[in-house]
Amino acid sequence: MTDTRRRTPGAGSVIHAKDGTWIIRRELERDPATGRRRRIQAKGRTKAEARERFEARVAEMERTGLLPGTKSPYLKDYAERWLEEYRMNVKPTTYRTRAGRIKACMEVIGHVRLTDLTAEHVRLCMRVLSKRLAPSTLKDHFVSLKMMLDQAELEELIPVDPCRRVRPPRVEPTETHILSPDEPRKLLEAVPNRGAKRRGPAPTADMDEMWALLFELAFAAGMREGERYALMPFQLKRRDGVPGIDVCQQQIQQYGRPGEVEIPGWLKAEHLYGVLWLTTPKTRAARRFVPIPESLWERLWARIKRLGVGPRELVFTNSRSNPVRSSTERYNWRKALRAAGLPMVNVHSARHWTASMAARANMPDDARTTIMGHASITMTNRYTHRDAASLAALLCRAIPDLHGDAGDVIDAEVVEEAA
Repeated sequence: MTDTRRRTPGAGSVIHAKDGTWIIRRELERDPATGRRRRIQAKGRTKAEARERFEARVAEMERTGLLPGTKSPYLKDYAERWLEEYRMNVKPTTYRTRAGRIKACMEVIGHVRLTDLTAEHVRLCMRVLSKRLAPSTLKDHFVSLKMMLDQAELEELIPVDPCRRVRPPRVEPTETHILSPDEPRKLLEAVPNRGAKRRGPAPTADMDEMWALLFELAFAAGMREGERYALMPFQLKRRDGVPGIDVCQQQIQQYGRPGEVEIPGWLKAEHLYGVLWLTTPKTRAARRFVPIPESLWERLWARIKRLGVGPRELVFTNSRSNPVRSSTERYNWRKALRAAGLPMVNVHSARHWTASMAARANMPDDARTTIMGHASITMTNRYTHRDAASLAALLCRAIPDLHGDAGDVIDAEVVEEAA
């Protein structure tokens, strides 16, 4: 009878393969975070070579905390391994941001062993970084460190994440200023008079039209900057006779040049130009159909036909026929604001304007979140700003007149006196 019992965790085996190579294999305890079986294995032409590679892998796993050793790994070594695993689950730009935050923290407390890390080390890290970082950026550093240490706790490398015992850095919310209901029209009218410098061979009229259309899409459809930059003719559709945009691809991301950046297998990304890539929407809710006015629809198609833009080509490009960059849009946006004599609000405030106008029109919550591409009404409410006029109108309808002329009316009878 064949013995079907599995080898006990921690047991090792040395195998001399038919091709003459040697394999050293060892079963490990199940991964405490995932419950999956783990194995460490090394292969060599000789038994000594296989043994050397095996011991090097064991040492590397002990250094980064994948395998229990005589000493706990240094925080910087665990961070190195955590970032490598994190890289494959997020987009390249997200990874670069998170890696920068983690590495900044490691410069302060990376020399501490994981099991020796305390809440005071975390506080020290935040104090040191606070001297050169804005509060919101500092909080993101804290969140990044907590993400990593939460994973260490899940892997049972530490009993509890010390970040849980530290109050996060305080951040005062900044107020987003938006244009009033009638001011976007003034902005669009001022685009030809913005006085922007001409760059490249594209006619000035075409560039004026492009910026006016981009700005109008920001207000009329509430599209994100990158969603507008990535617009292609195939996305312009009619549903139930209604003209609109199928927002099915996301902003152009600066991932890096092909061969110099690692794109995760799950991420659908198409290289466009230089370091720019076309990607999918940031969330499932971000993929949506946004109705647009008929006049805007016609002007978009007029531009597409005049310039001969193909179905899978960008509707908007810069003067050198390359994808639009956010820095260029900000430059032209500010020029137009200044020419129109309007307050200096940022480009993203146009999405806030759209959400605010939708709320002002008493649009239902589910419709507002759909238009904005948000996963919940909570996020949409963060984009919604009530102006004094709309609040006054709502309050006037809700609260009756508490001190009007009706309460002062006195019934009187006219009596004619005898002469």
